[in-house]
Amino acid sequence: MEKIDKKFFTRHQKRGNFKLVYSVDWTCPHCGRSVNFALPWSIPQTHLSLTTESRCSGCSQTSKFVYIGYDSAEDGEFGELFIYPHTNRRSSIIDFGKTDSNLNLGLKKAYESTLDVYNHGQWTATSVLVRRLLEGITQDLLPDDKKKHSLSKRLTELPSHLELKQPILTLADALRKGGNLGAHFDLENTPDKEIATQMMDLIDYLIEYIYILPKQIENLHRDIQSKSEVSKVP
Repeated sequence: MEKIDKKFFTRHQKRGNFKLVYSVDWTCPHCGRSVNFALPWSIPQTHLSLTTESRCSGCSQTSKFVYIGYDSAEDGEFGELFIYPHTNRRSSIIDFGKTDSNLNLGLKKAYESTLDVYNHGQWTATSVLVRRLLEGITQDLLPDDKKKHSLSKRLTELPSHLELKQPILTLADALRKGGNLGAHFDLENTPDKEIATQMMDLIDYLIEYIYILPKQIENLHRDIQSKSEVSKVP
């Protein structure tokens, strides 16, 4: 089963002491289309979970939905909704609600937009947005006097302002060139799913390396330091 994030709930209603989800926008596990699933719940007198089925408007195949945790959720909160079978929808490697990072709000929104376009199967648009996200990252990391340069020039400036190894620089340059494929019309060099998927993989690695990992290392070091100081107290 695959959990569906609450932001994709499109219609809901309070039923007694809990909230029910009546429709959700999600990717069909069978045909890969992004569709709206209507969820017609049948509620027995006693229940710990709810199950229902919904048919894709595109391919007419049926998927199963399971709703749990609604009885123990805080007042006004949702339970957890799952779909079966599992889709091929790409999920973020970053849980922005839980992961402590230095990624600013603008870059978070740009990343989520890129992920959404990818999940709609728009490969050329994905490559363009990955390139724009890379531009945003260089804008975020470089000083003002370097931001006016081209993306290629900005990438060469990064080592002076960030501790990057050669593989990371090669990765960033690959993302730039992949974005160029989508930005310029060329029938023979249009990004496909394979290229778009690889670009999404690489931008995930780059964001994790630059924004997530340093914060996690910093938090771990602080926690260890704190415990060491406590153990020294007589």
